[in-house]
Amino acid sequence: MLVDLADFLRLNQFPVGRRLFTFLRVREIASALPAPAIEALVVEAILADEKTYALEQRWAAKRRVGKASAKQVRDQKALQQADIQLDNALSGLRGAGEALLRGADEVEDAELIADVEHFLHELFPNGVSAITNAPYDVELVGAKTIVGKLEGELAPVVQKLGLTHNAARVVKLTQKYDEALAAVDNLEFGTVKAAREVGQNNLLRIVARILGTYDEPTGDHAEKRAKLLAPVVKQNEAIRQHIRARRSAPDVDPKTGEEQLPEETTPAGGAEEPIPTNGG
Repeated sequence: MLVDLADFLRLNQFPVGRRLFTFLRVREIASALPAPAIEALVVEAILADEKTYALEQRWAAKRRVGKASAKQVRDQKALQQADIQLDNALSGLRGAGEALLRGADEVEDAELIADVEHFLHELFPNGVSAITNAPYDVELVGAKTIVGKLEGELAPVVQKLGLTHNAARVVKLTQKYDEALAAVDNLEFGTVKAAREVGQNNLLRIVARILGTYDEPTGDHAEKRAKLLAPVVKQNEAIRQHIRARRSAPDVDPKTGEEQLPEETTPAGGAEEPIPTNGG
């Protein structure tokens, strides 16, 4: 049976700003003691939650704008159009290569056949649909890989096979696709939620590490344990007071610890239905 830290350590859910502020305080104390093993774990948690904080800011901005603003609709339509064009260009490049094989003689055109087969295998090892049917971000990675080969190692073959126009179109439309995708924020709530869970678990790991490292009930261990846990206890109590007053605990500035006004606070939860983001 799996046992989670949360089954034994009862802490309130910390918003990411409060967690970061807490981690920064614990790191200062761990560095001063010193407690290198605990400090290393806290640094790991800080790096993770800095990314989570950025995700929260993106999610908050996305919720403020709304799920169907005029700009979002335009950007999504532009991305869909760019997706169709790039799909057609990739299929067209593949088709142009295959057309060279039709009617080719196995003996007289052996070099041509070898060049085309090598060209298509390098660009589409799993078929063109593996790219065109992929989610937007995955298709972009695949298209950029193809562009890199068209402009690099396969450039002489492109010239030799007379596929310069097709290749140039793929390069141009990949850039257009990249720009269209950049204009659409594909962040989904599941990503934010998962990052929050990682951050809360890191908080529990740090508390568990402190308790396990300084486990004697009195003396030097007790003093160090109290110092290291003080920032955690303080924030946990602040959150508890808000809950007792039947209010949601506002987040804090991760640098100053000052509570943010409701309009400045990153949403603590809830999912906004995002604009569809699947490619193909």
